[in-house]
Amino acid sequence: MATAFQRIVTLGAAVLVSGFLASSCSSARSGESGVAGTSGGGPAFVDLMISSIFMTVENRAGGPLLDVRLAIKPVGGATEFTKLITRMEAGEKRKISLGEFGGRDGTPFSPRFVRAKEVSVTAVDLTSNKYAMTVPWSQ
Repeated sequence: MATAFQRIVTLGAAVLVSGFLASSCSSARSGESGVAGTSGGGPAFVDLMISSIFMTVENRAGGPLLDVRLAIKPVGGATEFTKLITRMEAGEKRKISLGEFGGRDGTPFSPRFVRAKEVSVTAVDLTSNKYAMTVPWSQ
């Protein structure tokens, strides 16, 4: 009697663990609901051009974007260097110096000392639609 009960409990636990593993390995992201990003399917909401001393950001969302947050993520991942743009009009293009990006402690970004891995961009439009994308660092 005890062995049959143990087998049922063990089988139930195995099914439960398998379900958790299958859901955690799926490509769907449930952390940010309603995010309209660019995973290669549609046009990007912003266009990023990175040079050795500037990053040019162009709004391609078709409307104004609010709270545009640009984050340079280094290879080590110790700190993010961020820049916040409160509002960008439709079609607006901004040229931002890489020195304007700062870490949490106010340290300015310098490509001489920090090797960048990628740039992530998040924004919200006037109708509260969220946008997010990540692009690899390239110069």
